[in-house]
Amino acid sequence: MSEEHRIVFITPTWAGDLDHFRVMRSSFEQSLFAQFDHYVVVQDEDLALFEEFRDRNGLILLSTKDVLPEFVERRRKRARKLAKRLGRHSTRVCGSLKRIFSWPIWPSYTGWHTQQICKLKLASELVCDTAVIIDSDVIITKTAAIEDFLSASGTVCFANWLNRTEIKGKVKNWVDESECLVNVKPDSDYVNVYFDTPFVFNRLLLCEALSLLEKRTGKDWWDVFLNRPPRRWSEFGFYKAFLIKKEPLVNIDWREPSFCRYLYDTKDVKSVVNTVSDMMHDPQIHYVTIHSQANGREYQDPNEYLAPILSIFSRDY
Repeated sequence: MSEEHRIVFITPTWAGDLDHFRVMRSSFEQSLFAQFDHYVVVQDEDLALFEEFRDRNGLILLSTKDVLPEFVERRRKRARKLAKRLGRHSTRVCGSLKRIFSWPIWPSYTGWHTQQICKLKLASELVCDTAVIIDSDVIITKTAAIEDFLSASGTVCFANWLNRTEIKGKVKNWVDESECLVNVKPDSDYVNVYFDTPFVFNRLLLCEALSLLEKRTGKDWWDVFLNRPPRRWSEFGFYKAFLIKKEPLVNIDWREPSFCRYLYDTKDVKSVVNTVSDMMHDPQIHYVTIHSQANGREYQDPNEYLAPILSIFSRDY
């Protein structure tokens, strides 16, 4: 890696992901990434819960108040209060109403959406060449390398390709909406369905994509996103669609994330802990994502398996 090439890591998080974040940050500190700056954005009202990390080497702790435009932060706080008061089902109903009738406004400002804005804001505004997004549910192994995100042949973008006819549900929505935002007509039967982290942003290309969006719409880019139907747009999808549009002029290294692994079923705590432990010892695996409670229909205290996993980092693995 050239000494002139600067890489930063970005993690948006909140109180609900504190236990996951504690494990992720411990793995980060024991990885080769410990030498790089790690920007962590926490929802403002949750900031006190993350004070234990403030003095960690290389960690820059921010709140959404530091990152988001003032009116976005104000609406985000209101949205969180309303979502908590109404509950998950009613919040989804309000989101559906917003998609159909463009009202009420607040579902577009819930945490999932504003976290995406935080990622784009920091990745486009920090002094860096490459910004790597790492979510709280990712565990980094000691064999993870900065070369995972760099290429001599072009800009790295992780890719899992799938025939367009096979995509459905939220992934189809993200793809369709991203192509709409970039104003590109699909000319391929295959689409990149990688929406996980780590995710790599080239800052200059991201800035160009956001600038073109503003010029085409006459609005601030974050305003464009937040006025789109809730849960239908993706910050990663937007960037990937722009890369495809830009590809004739820019070399893109569409890299298969073969070093990533995913866990979805966390009901058997012992199995989860043993599986993660084995994966952390496998030199072919660089990132492990625990996609627990993805559908939100069941409750399980994540600390049941995260606490034993965290204890692994107190030993020499």
